[in-house]
Amino acid sequence: MHNPFVVALTVLIVLDALGWTLGVLPILRYALRRGELPMTFGFRALSGPFEALGLNALIVAGLVYVAISLLKLLAAYWTWNLRLDGPILELILLAISAIFWYGFALPFGPVVGLPQILLIVLTWKSFS
Repeated sequence: MHNPFVVALTVLIVLDALGWTLGVLPILRYALRRGELPMTFGFRALSGPFEALGLNALIVAGLVYVAISLLKLLAAYWTWNLRLDGPILELILLAISAIFWYGFALPFGPVVGLPQILLIVLTWKSFS
């Protein structure tokens, strides 16, 4: 039986991975087809400091972020199996993700990232 905090951490990592992947890919597709970023809720999606790099570079950065987000599924798998590699990988990926949260002006990144860090601290001794 898993510690409930390990379960919560694993679920949060999976939601983080899939949320950004499924959220960013359609925006990149739109940008690639139309040559501009879409408007969502009155704001241009992904329009942070990375936008100054140009649309092509922004799309490449977005694809890199999607790849990083997908790697979080591996971290979740290892976390579920109580391997210390999982939380360590997730901490590394969260640190890298923070660059993209800033670069794409993603305000919900820290909202999902900080609870993961807290859960990693709370569950650290559960891993071998």
